[in-house]
Amino acid sequence: MRLIDSLESLDLSDSPSPRVLTAGVFDGVHLAHQRLVHLTLRAAHRKEPRGTAIVLTFANHPLSVLAPAYVPKKLLSAPRKAVLLDRMGVDVLVMPEFTPAVAAMTPERFVEEILVRKCRINHLVVGFDYRFGASGTGDTRFLGEAGRLQRFQVEVAAAVTHEEWTVSSTRIRELIEEGRVHLAGEMLGRPYELSGPTVRGYGRGTQLGFPTANLVFDPSFAIPASGVYAVQVLLGGRVHGGMMNIGSSPTFAGTEYRPEVFLFGYEGEELYGRDLRVYFIERLREERKFASAAALRERLGVDETMARAVLESKGGIDLAL
Repeated sequence: MRLIDSLESLDLSDSPSPRVLTAGVFDGVHLAHQRLVHLTLRAAHRKEPRGTAIVLTFANHPLSVLAPAYVPKKLLSAPRKAVLLDRMGVDVLVMPEFTPAVAAMTPERFVEEILVRKCRINHLVVGFDYRFGASGTGDTRFLGEAGRLQRFQVEVAAAVTHEEWTVSSTRIRELIEEGRVHLAGEMLGRPYELSGPTVRGYGRGTQLGFPTANLVFDPSFAIPASGVYAVQVLLGGRVHGGMMNIGSSPTFAGTEYRPEVFLFGYEGEELYGRDLRVYFIERLREERKFASAAALRERLGVDETMARAVLESKGGIDLAL
């Protein structure tokens, strides 16, 4: 996949035709985003010789410029977004920073300068609610008219639903923050993930017979609600089953928020200082205060049995994700 991180250097005039582009924030690369990408790939690659499937998105969320106080929690880092789109088969990823200059671009200028002159598109795929240009004044109706004038086809994808909800990044964030990570994962099309370094803890897990690694998660990302989760953890190219507690250890009168993970059967090297990627599979229970350390130890044994059963039923993580 070719990655272009600047609109100034963008020039796809030499890319094979048809040049089919989809645009959006793609902040979760969830099922609705994946639908847009699949439609783009289908239109670009259905004939030989194959054309060029292009995704135009941003390295940062537009609200980080337009309304910083309202910028939503992240669901993916920009590098992980690029990895997922690459593995879906995208040919060109255009992922510049969203800047005040981009925010000020009118819909007319966006179409003329970016889509027509720089990308030379033949076909555009967007979601039913896509808006763009200064103050969000561009919409699918505008694009339909622009496409007729500029001679590119416009394909508008319908909403994607899961159970009774429309799949959206907003809904996925809500589910994660409610602890409903299993349903969030279904809407994402993969388990929700967080990465972070391990740090020194109090050693209480070892004393209880459940040695844990304490992690630090970037607070700019959506963090699951406090509780105990069945997780899978990517470490050194291998996936380990485990369970994670997110909370403040109320049994020990804790006040500091700390995610900590227990890896089943792990006997490798010291984890302190290493980065872990945690995939949240299912919430087992809420965090609560126990009468004693012994009562907590007994409950952790139950949690481990439950977590192992959940992970066995779900199968392993696809490392291609």
